[in-house]
Amino acid sequence: MKILVTGAAGFIGGNLLAKLKETGISSIGIDSFTNYYSPDMKEKRVNQLGISEIVKTVDIGNEDELRRVFKEFKPTHVVHLAAQGGVRASKVDPKPYLLSNQVGFLNTLLISEEMGVEKFIYASSSSVYGEGVKTPFKESDQISAPKSLYALSKLSNELIAKHFPVKSTERIGLRLFTVYGPWGRPDMAIYRLLASSLLNTNFELSAGQDLKRDFTFVDDVSKVVLDISSSSDKDLSSNIFNVAGGKPYTIKELLKTMEDLGIHIKVNQKPQDELDLNLTHASTDKIQKFGISVPETTLKSGIEQTWSWINSQSKNDISKWLASSV
Repeated sequence: MKILVTGAAGFIGGNLLAKLKETGISSIGIDSFTNYYSPDMKEKRVNQLGISEIVKTVDIGNEDELRRVFKEFKPTHVVHLAAQGGVRASKVDPKPYLLSNQVGFLNTLLISEEMGVEKFIYASSSSVYGEGVKTPFKESDQISAPKSLYALSKLSNELIAKHFPVKSTERIGLRLFTVYGPWGRPDMAIYRLLASSLLNTNFELSAGQDLKRDFTFVDDVSKVVLDISSSSDKDLSSNIFNVAGGKPYTIKELLKTMEDLGIHIKVNQKPQDELDLNLTHASTDKIQKFGISVPETTLKSGIEQTWSWINSQSKNDISKWLASSV
């Protein structure tokens, strides 16, 4: 097995590539180190995770450049995580959500088919469910109108994967639910909450405290990818799976968990952003049926590990990375 990870300097990609290296699986990563948030954070992430020597700077929007990497490495598996992230940012600058999330996705799938890749595992998002879907969200639910361009770009990836002509490559999509953990993106709420505590600054909360999220610890996501990569179950092909613990928490409960761990946060309540879903709650029935590891890290344990990591970094870096995402 030889695994190529796109978006390897990113939060989930970096974690996964480090796990692959630890297990001795032949792997490389590619990333374009965009400035959506601090490229310095991405550089430090790959250095501290010990994967800098296996991460190449490659733009998935450049088909020739991407094809060259495939020809050189000859992957049997591709884990496609490269994407422009963020629901709110898609309202401000929509162009990257079309170039990276759709053109880049199509390029990667096209070349995977050309090169006879066995499995193409790609990241979708819980945001595709939109509002009005009965909870817990099931992969079989009919999805009508996502609330953001980001969500629409992820839903279009699922449609491309489903309808793009198949030669031999299995396609498996993962609807990821609010992933957090060490080296998390600085535009995400948990990073921003913990950073505000560390730096003793106010946290601007632009969401109601009754808003609920199904939080998923990053190590659990990597475990799911490893399970799918190594599985010989052909029924996995053309499937989409929710990846979440199946237990949503309110923002109020998240803040209480942090307070109980001695993490004190000064919250400045702002009006809720109209693009935020009020609730994400995944059914894990399908992932269990296929014998794939269901995320099981508790919110308390995940926050403890993330808090420990954030305290291991310099305050200057934490502040700088936070500012890059605002």
